[in-house]
Amino acid sequence: MTTASGHSADLGIDLKQLDEILDGSPVPTFVINLDHCVTHWNRACEFVLGYSAGQMLGTTDQWKPFYPAARPVMADLVVSGELESGVGAYYSNKFRRSTIIPGSYEAEDFFPHMGPAGTWLYFTAAPLRNMAGEVVGAIETLQDISAQRRADEALRREHQILNAMIEHFPSAISVTDSDLRLIKHNQQFRRILDFPETLLDGPTPLEDYIRFNARRGEYGPVDIEAYVAEALVRARSAKAHCFERVRPDGTVLEIKGSPLPDGGFISSYTDITARKNDEARIMRLLEEQRLIFDNAHVGIVWVRQRRIISCNQRLAEMFLYDDPGQLEGGLTRPFYDSDAQYEKIGNEMYADLESKGAAQSEYEMRRRDGSPVWIMLTGRPLDRGNVTEGSIWVYTDVTTKHQQEAELHLAERVFAHSSEALMITDRSGVIVNINRAFTQITGYERDEVLGQTPRILKSGRHDPAFYAAMWAAVVERGVWEGEVWDRRRNGQVYPKWLSITVVRDAVGEVINYIGCFSDITERKAAQERIQYLAHHDPLTSLPNRVLLRERFNQIMAQARRSGRSIAFMFLDLDHFKRINDSLGHRVGDNLLIAVVKRLRSCLRECDTLSRLGGDEFILILGDIEGREIAARIAEKVIASLAQPFQIGEHTLNTSASLGIVIGPQDGDDFDLLMQKADTAMYASKEQARGTYSFFLPQMDEQAKRRMNLANSLRRALGGNEFNLVYQPQIYADSGRVFGAEALLRWNPQGGPAVSPVEFIPVAEEIGLILPLGEWVINQACEQARRWRDAGLDCRIAVNVSGVQIYRADLVDAVQRAARQAGISPELIQIELTESTLIDDSILVQDVIGALKGIGATVAIDDFGTGYSSLAYLKRFRVDKLKIDRSFIADACVNEESAAMSRAVISIAQSLNMRAIAEGVETAEQLDFIRRAGCNEIQGYYYSRPLAPADFLQFAQVDGRTPR
Repeated sequence: MTTASGHSADLGIDLKQLDEILDGSPVPTFVINLDHCVTHWNRACEFVLGYSAGQMLGTTDQWKPFYPAARPVMADLVVSGELESGVGAYYSNKFRRSTIIPGSYEAEDFFPHMGPAGTWLYFTAAPLRNMAGEVVGAIETLQDISAQRRADEALRREHQILNAMIEHFPSAISVTDSDLRLIKHNQQFRRILDFPETLLDGPTPLEDYIRFNARRGEYGPVDIEAYVAEALVRARSAKAHCFERVRPDGTVLEIKGSPLPDGGFISSYTDITARKNDEARIMRLLEEQRLIFDNAHVGIVWVRQRRIISCNQRLAEMFLYDDPGQLEGGLTRPFYDSDAQYEKIGNEMYADLESKGAAQSEYEMRRRDGSPVWIMLTGRPLDRGNVTEGSIWVYTDVTTKHQQEAELHLAERVFAHSSEALMITDRSGVIVNINRAFTQITGYERDEVLGQTPRILKSGRHDPAFYAAMWAAVVERGVWEGEVWDRRRNGQVYPKWLSITVVRDAVGEVINYIGCFSDITERKAAQERIQYLAHHDPLTSLPNRVLLRERFNQIMAQARRSGRSIAFMFLDLDHFKRINDSLGHRVGDNLLIAVVKRLRSCLRECDTLSRLGGDEFILILGDIEGREIAARIAEKVIASLAQPFQIGEHTLNTSASLGIVIGPQDGDDFDLLMQKADTAMYASKEQARGTYSFFLPQMDEQAKRRMNLANSLRRALGGNEFNLVYQPQIYADSGRVFGAEALLRWNPQGGPAVSPVEFIPVAEEIGLILPLGEWVINQACEQARRWRDAGLDCRIAVNVSGVQIYRADLVDAVQRAARQAGISPELIQIELTESTLIDDSILVQDVIGALKGIGATVAIDDFGTGYSSLAYLKRFRVDKLKIDRSFIADACVNEESAAMSRAVISIAQSLNMRAIAEGVETAEQLDFIRRAGCNEIQGYYYSRPLAPADFLQFAQVDGRTPR
């Protein structure tokens, strides 16, 4: 209930009916009695004014929702009878008498204390009378008109803008209303058309302007009234028009008219005289205007129901279409990334058109090829009341702006987080900005350097001439860079690489200098290290080949001047690879360092020691008298290196082979002496290792022999100069042949046979061992098949070089050869040298496992002559050990050889392997082997290597006896 029964009775009216009317009314309404007490306060009042009926009924506080202090509201003025004077005093220029209810007033006023932004209210107050017609109170109604007033204000501002646009438009503009009265024009209209002021003051009928022009000859010789009548008919048709008119003074006006939505039209008048004076010039100008319009930086489009009615060339190009015709008539949907974006942006922009009369925002849209383009989309409706039926949109490509903003943001991040120090000064050289790297490098914080000059960083290492040259380059070229030594905040002097760049304004005046620098302390140290490493071995710090050549040239030049000699020694450690591979590279490296230490102790300060790589060294002794001195130094070196080395927990023994040349007797060219020393070193290795050899001319002959041998080998394989012979492998107790070892022979055409001992190393050196080894495997498999076809199942042992294991797929070669020959790989036994197991144990282990996996067997040849190790045997799990012939030859006369032979047989038996003795040539050796527990033998005692046919005949004899 929103009435106060104690006071409402004074009104003398039908309270129930009044309550029902007021309570159901959506209009905020309240009633007061003659005592100014509130008797009715409906729900709309509670909602709009924020005061409940309980707060207001029975009180005289009806002013509180409106004013900060007590003052009469309009209803109070009605009750007090002071309406005329009170309304004038309190609502001056804001009220008017009601034309509907006698004695009542209505007013509009702004209440700044109502709501966060104040509230505009329209309110009325009228007396309440009883049945006798007496005033018993007053009723006041309210209406919130804030939105309407704000919209009116926005419309007023819009009109002001439109008027300003019209006034500043370069053409003459006039506006005619629906009654064909000219109601508005701009100053250009006055200037260009030159009408008298009497016509221009106030709304003037259009026909007066037409008649005035006709009388002064603007339309040429015409019937004035007839022309006026025709012109008015055209004006009333409300159609857009555009035409040109030549005036009596020869000037030409272009007149355009567009109908307005509410009738009338707007016209523009443009002086186009210059364009008409020269037709050619007119055409060029028209083309230029067309190009300007089509190439404007904005796209313009007229849209209805989101369908393109018309657009310019720029819009088409903006979205990668050839011409506007490809867009006109279609929806704007192709400009958007998805249907969802199309709907979302459309809803947002058209809502703004309807609520604000304009819309503007930036969106990422899509070109025809799917590439992104940022567009600032600006639109205005043709009819705000029906925005979907027509609107003009301007598309501005702001992609570059977004990219620039992104680049600026990136530049700011780069400046802040660059690893190089950045410093910006003004034109006077005063520091205005630095980045974080500046502080990290110099130690100066930002507040310590701003306002200072870069002179606070000077180290004092550079003289004034240095800085003068630097700034001269900056002034002349706009940039300088170079190495500068500066001082950190802690006083430490350091090198930096500095670049200075000039920043100029549009007219070329210097506005800033940008200094970019990095601390190059580590770089300079690295450069020095690189320079050192370019001339020294990184492991031993000895001179490398580059520095060695320089030292040689100096020593040789001195020898020429003094007439004395130099010694050029090529040193190679013996069996170093075995140590390196078995104990690891770290042990090998430490051994090399220890070797260098001993070598230095054998040389003079003036001598040069260099490491070529691996275990190869060069020693150059200058100012010596001859070979005797060189020999003495070589013996000293060999003796020194022969002593054991203690490398960590390992006691290692090694030796060195040296080749020596004497200069200038053997030559004075670095490369020539290197070659000769290398040749002499190989001669030392071939002799006994652990010795030295002076270069001799015949060594060149040996080198040439090896080269000729290499050339002949390349021709031999294709010329069928190789063949295999087979040495039988026999059970000693029965004399039965169970296998054969394939042995390679080379019989050059037109020359004597060449021993495998000579040509196999050469074949390995030149890489021919791979095809040659595969040929041997193929031939052995073919021979095994032929023997099997002849009734002889015989396993053939094939010797394999370590090179074949490291550089070829041996397993595939065996499988392929066996498959092509039609035999099982079980008929093939691969023999490896003991040194092969040491060279690369992991790879060899894999190869042995794969060979055994396809059924082939594996034997170790010459076991006991190399780096024998039970660990290797256990790991590799070979099938057979071959006792070297050197042990068999001495077994009957030398207990050590006999013990070694028995040990090999015992090892094989304990590891479930077989042992075979090769080189058995006497009955005593055969007897020893039998007693030692070995039943497989091979040697001249039974047979030399045989040709295949002879071998077959030999093998088919059962229970043979020695030859």
